[in-house]
Amino acid sequence: MADDGSEFETIAEYDEAHELTEDEITGAEPAAPPAAESVMVTTSLRLPKPVMDEVRRRARERGLKPTALLREWVEAATADPDEPVPLSVIIAAAGSYQQRERTARMGLHFERARQWAAVDDAERLHHAEKAAR
Repeated sequence: MADDGSEFETIAEYDEAHELTEDEITGAEPAAPPAAESVMVTTSLRLPKPVMDEVRRRARERGLKPTALLREWVEAATADPDEPVPLSVIIAAAGSYQQRERTARMGLHFERARQWAAVDDAERLHHAEKAAR
């Protein structure tokens, strides 16, 4: 069998005319494009430290990462574009948060004061001052 190179030329001509995709080369089925709902976009958000601390606390309670909880809240807020979250609701939530924080701090101070017997001392002093009047 004489090798005149015609077979190689035929293969080369075919290769130049037909470009294969990676899926054709590997024999894999072409991947379907991801659904729009599954594509995630990264964004940056600046929050006051006390607010982010509260987000972290709530996320811990639910066994979530803070970013997952924030994503859940944003998705819930945007689920119905005809129903925006009223500013009054946001202000009320912020006020409620501040009140809970204040109450928790005061409770902690009173708890510590009981341990030091400061409450009993203050009550005795108050009664003594009241009796002196």
